[in-house]
Formats: sequence, structure tokens, C-alpha cells
Amino acid sequence: MNTTDSKYVLDLSPEDYQKATIEVAFLLDAFASTIDNIMGGNTAPVGRIAGRDTAKKLPFDLVDPTLPDIIRVLSEQMRAGFDFTLAEDNRLLFRSCIIREMCAVRNITTGGALCQLFHSYFDGIVNGLLCRPVKSTIISVGDECQLQTAVQ
Repeated sequence: MNTTDSKYVLDLSPEDYQKATIEVAFLLDAFASTIDNIMGGNTAPVGRIAGRDTAKKLPFDLVDPTLPDIIRVLSEQMRAGFDFTLAEDNRLLFRSCIIREMCAVRNITTGGALCQLFHSYFDGIVNGLLCRPVKSTIISVGDECQLQTAVQ
């Protein structure tokens, strides 16, 4: 896209961005709630399948990666919406999280269906890159969310 060509330049105000944020939050809430209702709360398989599919499409090739390698690469790839690291005990620490922000916009309890679906999706990505089953369990939510990650 040529940003100097006026037909491609968007003049968006802060209000436009706020409206877009509200719309995206609404759509994420509706999506997660629908999947949660259909699956009876067991959304992990849906998230993991989507994550493994995403892993196949990521623009990098890792040779014999470890969990820390993958988390480091994903942290860089996802930095626009997330700030996360892996502690030595395999705890994932999410300092900032666009999903948490979307929950706040919709007054959705952090750690609920949307968070569970996202973390299953994230596990699926890691599983696809590591070629081993991965499962994260939410330990705590708040200004910094913590998940215990297990690799089989």
C-alpha cells in the first residue's frame, strides 16, 4: 500500500480508535461466548487446533527449538499487543495483554472464557512450533497474569 497515495490514507481520530476498540472487544466477547456455549465450557480443543494452524503459517523456521526459544520468538512477534516472558519454572508472565484490555472494555471478568480461549490458542501455537503437547493453567490474573506451562 502506498501511503503517499491519498486514496489509501486514513484520517482517524482518537474517537475512531476508541470506537474500533469497543467493536473489536464486542466481537471477541461474542466469539468466545458462542464457542463457550456450544462447547459447554470446554473450549481448549478449539483454541489448540486454531493455534496449531497458526503455527504452520508463522514467518519463521525454528530448528529443534526449546520452550524458552519459542516464547522469546513469539514475544517478539506479538509485541504489538502483548508483553510476556517465561520464568525459569515455566511460568508465563503476561505484563501487558490486549485480551485483558478487551475484557476491561466489555467489563468481562479476566480469566474467563475469552482468556481461556486465547491461552488454549497460545498453547496450540507453542505446541505446533515445539511439536509436543503444551498446556497452560492460569495461576493468577490482574495487572500481571501468570500461567503455569507444562510440556509433555
